[in-house]
Amino acid sequence: MEPGDLLERPITVHLASRVTLLAALLLLPLTACADPEGASPLAAPSASDTPTPGAPAPGVSTPAEFASPVPPAGPTASPPMSRTVPPTIRAVPRPPKPTDPTDLRPTDTIAGHITRGGTGPCYGLVAEDGRAYALHGPGSGNLTEGSFVTLRIVSRSSDIDCGPGIRVSIVAP
Repeated sequence: MEPGDLLERPITVHLASRVTLLAALLLLPLTACADPEGASPLAAPSASDTPTPGAPAPGVSTPAEFASPVPPAGPTASPPMSRTVPPTIRAVPRPPKPTDPTDLRPTDTIAGHITRGGTGPCYGLVAEDGRAYALHGPGSGNLTEGSFVTLRIVSRSSDIDCGPGIRVSIVAP
């Protein structure tokens, strides 16, 4: 037999051997992490495995003057989760009551832009709140279209028609 003959011959492995090999390869990582005492790798540590505060670590001896007293065995309350006292929650303050607007005008006064101007006696005005007014004011002078004015008004009868809008008379410019 020559050295090249081994490379050309197929190696046969039985099916049972393949399954055993596959199982061994899959279980190898799990057994490497296993506890030698038999606990599963995903098991949580028991209460006896958790060190208590102030207790010495396993295998470390402590002098008698530094040893902490052992609490008596029996039913006791579990310690709090945190030694910090949680802050108290204050009551949320109520918002202040709304106050009246400081820019109120008297009810007999309007302010807005002149939409129909001229020498009078009829004018048009759109107030700051968007309402349209039909103004009547003989002797009110020349009101320029587009100008901003503040006028004292009174309601008037419907006998004089000065166009679309709420009918009012100009008392004083």
